[in-house]
Amino acid sequence: MKHLMTLKSLSLTLLLLFGATTLIAQKAPIKYGKVSIDELKMESYEKDTSAVAVYLCDYGVGNFDYSPADYGFKYSIKRTYRIKILKGEGLDHGNLEFGFNRNRYKVSMVKGCTYNLENGKIVKSKITSKERILEKTADNYYTYKLALANVKPGSVVEFSYQLTSDIPWNLGPWYFQKDIPVVWSEFRVNIPEYFDYKKNGKGYLSFDINTHEYSNGSIDKRSYSIDNYRFVIKDAPAFKKEPYTTTSSNYKAAIEFEIAGTKDFNGLYTNYTGNWEKINKTLLESENFGMQLKTGGFLKETVAEINAKANTDEEKLMAAFNFIKSNMKWNEYYGKYTTNTLRSAFKDKKGNVADINLMLVVLLNKLGLHADPVILSTRNNGLLSLFSPSSSKFNYVIASCKMGEERIFLDATESNCPCNLLPARCINDKGRVIKSGGSFFVDIEPRNISKTATMAKMNLNEDGLLAGELNISLTGFAALQFREEYEDKTEDEVLESMDESYETLNVESLDVKNLKEAEKNIVSKLEVEMAEDIESENGLIYFNPFFVNKIESNPFTLEDRKYPVDYTYPVDQTFMLELTIPDGYVVESKPAPARINLPEKAAQYLYNVAQNGNKILVTSRFKINKRQFLFNEYPYLKEFYNLVVAKNAEMIVLKRI
Repeated sequence: MKHLMTLKSLSLTLLLLFGATTLIAQKAPIKYGKVSIDELKMESYEKDTSAVAVYLCDYGVGNFDYSPADYGFKYSIKRTYRIKILKGEGLDHGNLEFGFNRNRYKVSMVKGCTYNLENGKIVKSKITSKERILEKTADNYYTYKLALANVKPGSVVEFSYQLTSDIPWNLGPWYFQKDIPVVWSEFRVNIPEYFDYKKNGKGYLSFDINTHEYSNGSIDKRSYSIDNYRFVIKDAPAFKKEPYTTTSSNYKAAIEFEIAGTKDFNGLYTNYTGNWEKINKTLLESENFGMQLKTGGFLKETVAEINAKANTDEEKLMAAFNFIKSNMKWNEYYGKYTTNTLRSAFKDKKGNVADINLMLVVLLNKLGLHADPVILSTRNNGLLSLFSPSSSKFNYVIASCKMGEERIFLDATESNCPCNLLPARCINDKGRVIKSGGSFFVDIEPRNISKTATMAKMNLNEDGLLAGELNISLTGFAALQFREEYEDKTEDEVLESMDESYETLNVESLDVKNLKEAEKNIVSKLEVEMAEDIESENGLIYFNPFFVNKIESNPFTLEDRKYPVDYTYPVDQTFMLELTIPDGYVVESKPAPARINLPEKAAQYLYNVAQNGNKILVTSRFKINKRQFLFNEYPYLKEFYNLVVAKNAEMIVLKRI
């Protein structure tokens, strides 16, 4: 057999026949083309009247069919779904779009149709060949697109397609929850006894139907059993993604499948997941991973140069990190395996994540430091399962270096990243160190914070003109984000962008220091004036001191949240204002001091307004001190923001005397 090697024991001279019967007799919840008048008359979804569209049904069936020509099983999934368009904002749901690897999957049986009710009759608008688009998005990766015609509020759209893979364990996840409500979502899969899958339910919704029955199949009169699974979730609410969330696939209701092993006709079981020791050994023996760590002759001159200049291990680490950053260009591809050899990547001066960071591991070890690769799953790739050993979930590799008792994590793909600060995509809970002495998990926590300190010195004259200077210091992730946004812009372009970003200010001049020096803080000085004069009324001036850095709305709007709030990294934002008020004015009223803390100081807000002669001194500090808040902490975090927003809205009132 092509992919299930244990089935090769069958004589190839025999005529192989495949047949199967299923005990799942339940009627399919949807039949393509059978749209009802009631569905077309539907005007709103009573369980969520704000919904712009709703899945009436999303139905998938996965099967393993034996192919005599290939002497092996193929996996196929057929999906049929029907959507009711309720509002103009839901018209995008009249498009079909999905990505696939052309080396692994074949797309077939693609159908689509729009249904409208006209003069009491159902009018169909079927797709044409011109409406089908196959777009290459990367090496071997394609996106299939289909746009239906005559889609409008009130329409019902329907799609059906099949994906077939000659790799029988390409059984992917099924998501019951979408960005719009789903009335009925069902997935059935029929798995021959030769394939052993781990099944993992995700999300916070319970199955309305979860059954496991059995049927029989045969190959050349040899019978085998089939596990028939049926999973249904009814009335799944729309998954509403709020800010500070990792990939939504971590939290949407879903059923995932992971191949655990296969069995041949004699009952011999082959374990595919194995254990962490086996995974570690496999990686270390791989030509595109462990074997590359044993190379490094091409770095001989670099090692000699660094050793000649660096006196300490810290200096060697910094020199190695900066050398790889400066001499290797990332091609923006992820992966834990090198594209070819490290020598060839070094010669080309470019490569994927593994080419660059494994090269850094090699260089650090050549310098006498203790470096190891760490494999991980990026934020968009989803969280790792710590109790289900599998290498397939890991899609990224970074370098780590042991310095005394501390393990430093390094990613040399980003020119703007300082040493010991990982790009946000890498901060996803855990990584696994791969080394000859045995692998182990490590916490991939941010070793740095996003820190912004703004000091404003402003003057307010009698005509209501506010002008002065801002001094801004950015540290950690705040500095990284600034560099990524402005590194390729001229000074004039940076000034123009800053002027646009401050809606209430006109930026007259700008001086930015350390933009190209990743290890230093960004320091900026801006000469500014208010875009509009501050108006007075009845001898009173109402002034909000937060003309920058104002927290004016709560990012959390859900009544409750079933998944964590993930900030990626801690946040520290300080704002200090020294405001000189015109002669003849005094402070009539000012905001009361505030000190707002969440339990264990997980979040803090300090605010104070003081007066010293003709100067008003405003101090504000907003801190998020931990990366993640669990769903049961959400109400407190939401209320914390409500209080901060209220304080930021309060006015200072000046009175003419």
